[in-house]
Amino acid sequence: MEFMDLSGLYVGDIRVCSFHEGIGNRVLSAFTNDMDAHRELSAEEAASFGHRLPRGLPMRDLVGAGPVVADRLDAMGTTQRVAMAFMEGLLEPLEKFHDLICPACRLNGDESRACTRGYSLEAWVRDIQDAVGGAGRLSEAAYLLMTYAVEEEHVLLRAVLSVAPAATVRLALGTAEGWQTFAGASAAVDQLRLEASQCTPLVVLTEGRSDVAVLEPSFALLYPHLKDLVRFMDFTYRPAGGAGPLASTLRTFAAAGIANRVVGLFDNDTAGCDALRALRPDTLPANLRALRYPDLELARRYPTIGPPTCDALEGRQEHADINGAACSIELYLGRDLLVQEDGSLPPVQWRSFVPGMNRYQGEITNKTALQSAFQTKVRTATDFPSAMATQDWSGLQAIFAGVLTAFH
Repeated sequence: MEFMDLSGLYVGDIRVCSFHEGIGNRVLSAFTNDMDAHRELSAEEAASFGHRLPRGLPMRDLVGAGPVVADRLDAMGTTQRVAMAFMEGLLEPLEKFHDLICPACRLNGDESRACTRGYSLEAWVRDIQDAVGGAGRLSEAAYLLMTYAVEEEHVLLRAVLSVAPAATVRLALGTAEGWQTFAGASAAVDQLRLEASQCTPLVVLTEGRSDVAVLEPSFALLYPHLKDLVRFMDFTYRPAGGAGPLASTLRTFAAAGIANRVVGLFDNDTAGCDALRALRPDTLPANLRALRYPDLELARRYPTIGPPTCDALEGRQEHADINGAACSIELYLGRDLLVQEDGSLPPVQWRSFVPGMNRYQGEITNKTALQSAFQTKVRTATDFPSAMATQDWSGLQAIFAGVLTAFH
């Protein structure tokens, strides 16, 4: 956030820090939108900062009860234990400061409370307690220790609240005019979630185990330099497969506010299209995407077996565009697996009718054999990487292209 001369963080009357480099989202996220407060700048306050500002200048603060702010910091991982360990870690650079120059020793002698030699965490706690009861007057040693917490003001705030838990916390933003475009404390939380999601692996959810069994080893072969940045769902933790359960999982993630970037991959068939229609992907949070496998040129005129008729008791074989109706993961395994010895393709069998889509759901006829052949293909590519040049990976590459650009 933009730096304001009158900005600062206060616990009770203690000025915890100022913000010479701007107010970070970590501190802002400790507050909520309903803590937004406006006031007028007093003449005494302006004078204390050395400013010649008009009396009654509109100011903007975030003001919250200490226990509430502490709870929010705890929930985000900045606990009392973390904060106090952080403060203890600052004692070493403080000791080094003394060895370079100590104004207290030079001016007042070692007995002065401003001396930093041998300063301890226990001494800092006592100084904060004294300041709480003494109109916010900090010892020089306490002030110097706290200056080492630059860019970790949220941790410093939690440490001070550990000593003064009941105090009111005030984040002085500065002039109200300078913060007209401030979207509120919740915007800081949203930004932190976005930043966190960009540092975590992209999670890919599928309809079932067979999809993962194809996609995970394929991704490792095609994109070895990205395999640590993409994770495929382990069905140990989501045993139910299918388009419906996948849509339910995405809704659950949306309701829970999951921070990771998540891509839900639906089959390019009637059931997948029906689930996507009900899910309404455009209503999902920005970190969630719902996609279906891409259309295939191979599938635009594909052999299918229809329901039985009087003239064809076992069903009639016709060609149809099966994109959006019968393209499960097996259709993406490559022509080198799909094309049979006689040059034909294994037909799709039309099965149940889906009223919501007003069309049938289809399924390829030799699914198990294709899955087994694909495992052999993966082993060959793993043992002999040069063999990949003679194999067809275009269908899977098209799927991964959609996944990797889902958030572009």
